[in-house]
Parts: sequence; C-alpha cells; structure tokens
Amino acid sequence: MSYESNVFQYDCDLRFTKKDVNQNERDNYTRWYKEQIELYGTEVDYYSSNYTLSAHDFLYGEQPAQKYSDPVKIVIALTLNENAVVLGKFGLIADDEVTAFISVSSYTDTFGAGSEPKSGDVFDLEEFGRDRPNDRGAKKFEITERLDQDVSQINPILGHYVWLIRAKRFDFSYEPGLSGEALSNQVYDDSFAGRLAGGSNPETDSKIYTDNADDSANAEFDYSSYGSNDDVYGDYR
Repeated sequence: MSYESNVFQYDCDLRFTKKDVNQNERDNYTRWYKEQIELYGTEVDYYSSNYTLSAHDFLYGEQPAQKYSDPVKIVIALTLNENAVVLGKFGLIADDEVTAFISVSSYTDTFGAGSEPKSGDVFDLEEFGRDRPNDRGAKKFEITERLDQDVSQINPILGHYVWLIRAKRFDFSYEPGLSGEALSNQVYDDSFAGRLAGGSNPETDSKIYTDNADDSANAEFDYSSYGSNDDVYGDYR
C-alpha cells in the first residue's frame, strides 16, 4: 500500500475477491460445501426429465411423449417447508415446498460433464420417507427454479460451488417413468383414471367404488318406490 497525492493506493493483489489469485480459497469452499452436504444432507431418488424443445408439440403446448429417466441416488441438503401457505387466484393454498442445495461437483460426477438440474426434474425424499407409518412412503417434488448465483447464500468470495434449487410438491399425472406417492389415492367421478391400454406403459388399474351418489340419494328418498318418475321437482304420486 502506498500514499500518493493524499489518496491511498491499494495493491489489488490483496483484494480477497480477485479471482486471479484466490483459486485455492475457492477450492477450499468447494470442498467445504461438498463435505457439509454429504454430512448433513439426505439421499434422494432423482428423476431427470427428458423434455426437449425439438419434440415439443405447440398445439398441445407440451411434449405429449415426455419421459423420465430411471432414478439416480444423490445427496442434497434441504430445508423442507411443509404446509406452506400460498395466496393464489383461487384463494389460500397449503402446499409443501423445498429449498435444496446440491454440490456442483457431485452433480457433475453423477450425471456427467455439462449436466445441471433443471425445471421439471423430480426427486423424492426416499431416505426421509423410508420409515413413515403405514407405508406412506416418500414425498415427491418437482423443481421449479435453479440458481447458481445468490450472493447472500451460496457465493462466498464470488465462487460457484452449489446449485440452489426450489421445488414444489409433485402432482402426479401419469408421466412415463414416474409413479404416484404411496397411499396418495384420489377419488374420481368414474372408476377409471390414468393410462389407457395400448401404450408403452401398463394400463392404470380401475378403482372399485362400493357406493355412488345414486345409492346415497335413494337412501334418503327412493323415487322408484313411487313409480318410474324421478323428477326432482315433484310430479310423483
């Protein structure tokens, strides 16, 4: 440091964020983040989306034949915010959301050079959900945002060490390569909903309903007992 013309002149080699001279320090942060994630993270099954723009159908606004790759295990550190209240156009919605950190080097080692998480990928909290009561199983989440820069959280001395991802609870809609969460059984108007026969995936099983709206209505008032007329506005004798 020198003093010239009443102004302090600093040697720029002393600047901690100068990347030409702080490679060793950034390497330390890379190893530190990776170690922390591996020590305190949780193992998940990660499903990569195989969506491509070249196969996008602009009439439907999607890729109808989109598939997911087989699951790959990877360790992530996460903050799980369950029953997060969100204000939407239909009112207040309580949903699960996740903020997670994935080591860049670990992700590259697992999925190959140049690979990175992307919106639409799905992971389930397989390890966290192993011993849930009554075989409930793991929750699944779909990635909605991926960041490599957030100076307040993940970029000490301006390095890039982890992926910061945000995800929402996954709403299964019969995509090939995925399955719904265990015991997450929806009630439908009909006994069938899902994949039809003749595709590359097995047809979805039909549901058996032991009751229906007509039976419940007849239990209250059986129009057939008063003739064949079941006009709800009357006209029966």
